[in-house]
Amino acid sequence: MTQDRAIHTPRSPRAPLHIGVIVRGRLRRLAKRDARAGVPRAAYEAEPVGDVTPAVHALQAHAVGYAQREGQRFFTDARAAWTEHEALAEIITREQREYAERSSGLERAAADALRDANSPAHEDLRRLERRIQRNHRRDAHLKAMIHTRFTVAQLRARRYFDYSDELVAIYWVTLRRRHPAAENISDRPPALQRPAWLTVDDSLSALALWHGSDPFGGTSLHIPAPQGGDRVGS
Repeated sequence: MTQDRAIHTPRSPRAPLHIGVIVRGRLRRLAKRDARAGVPRAAYEAEPVGDVTPAVHALQAHAVGYAQREGQRFFTDARAAWTEHEALAEIITREQREYAERSSGLERAAADALRDANSPAHEDLRRLERRIQRNHRRDAHLKAMIHTRFTVAQLRARRYFDYSDELVAIYWVTLRRRHPAAENISDRPPALQRPAWLTVDDSLSALALWHGSDPFGGTSLHIPAPQGGDRVGS
């Protein structure tokens, strides 16, 4: 892709996603070039079409790549919390099983032993119960931390897709205005396809979609590798 076709995007995730004059100019030059080339070809059919062009494909690929990088950044930031959560989940499961076995053993003990609430067996059981409760509190804190960081990544990715929709709209207006078969081009620009984890508002459901399974089910985390595409920014 030539330099004129490169649509640069903010380097920092904290940068405001403002479409400047230079980017608008590049989009319009690209639209004029595609219009002269007769892209999209389907516009020469009888019915109005909204087929995507190579430029829209490039914007789509770049937005998907940005979302994937946000997902990878989230996992990098939350890696320690996620590892501790997985370890705690195993510990809690083991301790709860041990608690159930000890409780069952005490219930089968003699009546006089049951009346002795200060016996070593009862003290050990209470200590185990307190440890389980403490681990549950820590695990809840870790889950909240993971959810918060994931929500940040989700909002950043959504914001970038909104920004990309604006880029497509600017490009499409000029393409439709300059295309020889403009009457057969839809006045609505193509909609960029969001990953599933960006389309739901519930953070736990979104995290499950991004993770590929129950995020707190003890399975290993899978991060899809970023996919390549035409250069539309860096």
